[in-house]
Amino acid sequence: MVIYMKRRHKKKLGDLLLQADMITRAQLEEALKEQIKSGKKIGEILVEKGYVTEEDIIEVLEFQLGIPHVDLNKYIIDPNAALKIGENLAKRYMLIPIKIENNNLIVAMSDPLNVFALDDVRITSKMEVIPVIANTKDIKQAIDRMYGANKTADIAAEFEKEIQEKLKKQAIRNNDDKSEEDVMNSPAVKLVNSIIEQAIAKNASDIHIEPFEDYVRIRLRIDGQLQEFLRTEKSALNSIVSRIKILGKMNIAEKRIPQDGRIGVDLDDNQLDLRVSVLPTIYGEKVVIRLIYRKGMQLKKEQLGFFPEDLEKFSNLLKIPHGIILLTGPTGSGKSTTLATALRELNRPNVNIITVEDPVENMIEGINQVNVNVKAGLTFANALRAILRQDPDIIMIGEMRDSETCSIAVRAAITGHLVFSTLHTNDAPSSVTRMIDMGIEPYMVATAVKGIIAQRLVRKICEHCKTPVTLTEEEARALKVSKDTVVYKGEGCPLCSNTGYKGRMAIHEIMVLDSTLRALIAKGTNDEELKEVAINNGMNTLWDNARRNVLEGKTTVEEMIRVAYSQE
Repeated sequence: MVIYMKRRHKKKLGDLLLQADMITRAQLEEALKEQIKSGKKIGEILVEKGYVTEEDIIEVLEFQLGIPHVDLNKYIIDPNAALKIGENLAKRYMLIPIKIENNNLIVAMSDPLNVFALDDVRITSKMEVIPVIANTKDIKQAIDRMYGANKTADIAAEFEKEIQEKLKKQAIRNNDDKSEEDVMNSPAVKLVNSIIEQAIAKNASDIHIEPFEDYVRIRLRIDGQLQEFLRTEKSALNSIVSRIKILGKMNIAEKRIPQDGRIGVDLDDNQLDLRVSVLPTIYGEKVVIRLIYRKGMQLKKEQLGFFPEDLEKFSNLLKIPHGIILLTGPTGSGKSTTLATALRELNRPNVNIITVEDPVENMIEGINQVNVNVKAGLTFANALRAILRQDPDIIMIGEMRDSETCSIAVRAAITGHLVFSTLHTNDAPSSVTRMIDMGIEPYMVATAVKGIIAQRLVRKICEHCKTPVTLTEEEARALKVSKDTVVYKGEGCPLCSNTGYKGRMAIHEIMVLDSTLRALIAKGTNDEELKEVAINNGMNTLWDNARRNVLEGKTTVEEMIRVAYSQE
């Protein structure tokens, strides 16, 4: 087997791509010259230059050499196989063992032609190696998933052991009196770094570090739900919190009052801002870290989860030259992602777009973005006044928090600007009432507002463990279908951390203001009447959208009830 694999892999990747007419001789020679200078792999260079995609390389290797392709997002990796080699070796060659079969180690590799990698894995694992091809990004995520949690647990155990040894020897000072230098040199640094790295690898939105009487619990919010990640000794709390305070430029000596801080993180291809909140509790200081990805999720409008009829409404709203387009929903409902997608769609060289946000969450090339700084006197209202003197075509206001900001936004919309903003309301019709409650005259709201989009995020069923289920009578009533209607749920598997869900999707409610709705608003109607007329005019409610996603097998009845049932 070893001799066969080496002989079969003797052909070089560049020659294979050339033979398949995917690159030219000139492109290959240019890449080879670059390889001499940089030392990078030939495939990596060709992808960077845009001559081929990673999928092209996988296709050639699979077709020309018969090496199977594995989608690691749908493959359950055997932990016993993964642990046959160490994390450093996996990262060095960008590979991960996924299965043991007939005493052979099946290894997913980004470059299955790398005989040095194959030899190193063979020597380390003491097993014969059979390579399969996988996407580099998927391998990287699998490495983080398989080795990361163990690494964090090992660091935590090492930390606890060191603390216990020092306590036994009475050679440790009280943690409350630790200097910054002590903290920087302690295992707390490794532990905090590892927790943050794992949160990023798992696409968590928040990290919760919670002290209790005898232990510290660390939880991650993944797909909107908190999941326990790690428990450690109570004695580790002060060092962990002190390390986070140092990173966030907070006062490590002050433990009696809440504190806020921010941390900038550059990890691999991820640039993040971490917003830190420290709160004193009866058992010590609780820390919550919000992870904000600067580049955000760069989606196209077709990827936002709109059904065809709602996508058409959304597209038509983006064509409006002036007026207010509102996004509404609770914190963490995906409003910022939808706004960023809308701005990217409108971002052209002949358009001046300016945003004012608190904080700037999605950094968009070609758009002027302003960070609110209340301490310095730069509020939403003050920033908005200054923006209007900057000759804008499109303005985005992170949130209409007060009547002053709302009033300026309405005047801007009426005087020829397109304004995007957000509100915290339960549905689209109630946003009208909120603006009127903030002191805007009903006729001004009717004139300025062009459309309102309410949205929520629901968890998607894990495709790997998706299975049909029988509806209960209560669920059938909620869905307004017969009991024998087929719906789905996830049974739980390693790929979804046994939750049955993997990823989230948005559900929407789009209310486009036509002449009938404007007349109702101008005369001062209530939410219920406005909602009834909007539905009669073709508005799909949040509940309608959630129900449709359940019947199409994308989410569960439980998610529909949790997120949207109260809307009906």
